Amino acid sequence: MFGTLRIWQSRLRCITTQLAPVYRSQLQLSRHASTIASNSAAIKSKWPRRLIYAGIFGGLGVAAGKLVDEKISPPALPGTVEDAAKLEEIYRVYEDGLPIVRELRKNPDFVESNVYEDITEELLARRFTSGPLRGSRGLALQKVFWNEKEKTVVSVVYLGSGLEGWPTVVHGGAIAAVLDENLGRAAIRHLPERTGVTANLEINYRAPVYSGNFYTCHATVDPEKSSDRKAYVTGEVRDPVGRICAQASALFVVPKGFKLRTVGERF
Repeated sequence: MFGTLRIWQSRLRCITTQLAPVYRSQLQLSRHASTIASNSAAIKSKWPRRLIYAGIFGGLGVAAGKLVDEKISPPALPGTVEDAAKLEEIYRVYEDGLPIVRELRKNPDFVESNVYEDITEELLARRFTSGPLRGSRGLALQKVFWNEKEKTVVSVVYLGSGLEGWPTVVHGGAIAAVLDENLGRAAIRHLPERTGVTANLEINYRAPVYSGNFYTCHATVDPEKSSDRKAYVTGEVRDPVGRICAQASALFVVPKGFKLRTVGERF
């Protein structure tokens, strides 16, 4: 009996020895196939994310390229088809997209007006702001809101890329010209002669003014310090979100012994 048992144990060991390599090879093949399948699934799962990333960064690249091209390309010349198209877009944004315009139009104390309504075309071509600075590259848009009760002017202006003193930043002299004109508008509404000249203008620049944007210029006459021949005015330039970019104070006078042309009742 013990002899028979030893024979069966010997046969079982032999069979186990023969089957062990086969089992190990099958196990290795199974693990290898599982690894390939998991790697394949991982590779497939990455493709949607890759496509999404490619779309996002591709779109950002195109937008950045257009922005850079717009900033480094020379501004459109006044009177060209490109200039007319840009002016049309600027006026469309003014009418439909500026919250400050909607707010001012809702206030019955403010009266909206165009600039230079009392000036002939010949004189417009000779004026600094309406001649050399005309077109989408310069002072592309100027609209005036006058409040008679508060003796306050709020002007909405668009400053084009032709006014830059440094890339994307408007020249300080251009800002001074805008302030001088708009503070002068408030002063002339106060002076009985409806005319005057700048005697003094002081400006403090608080933040950069970037080209290709709308800004508002606020000006108010100080009635306590002013008289029939002198108008003391304070003002500021604000960006589209209301941040103060420049502050100014000025004195406008009606000179004695020198007759100036009356500006008129309009701006």
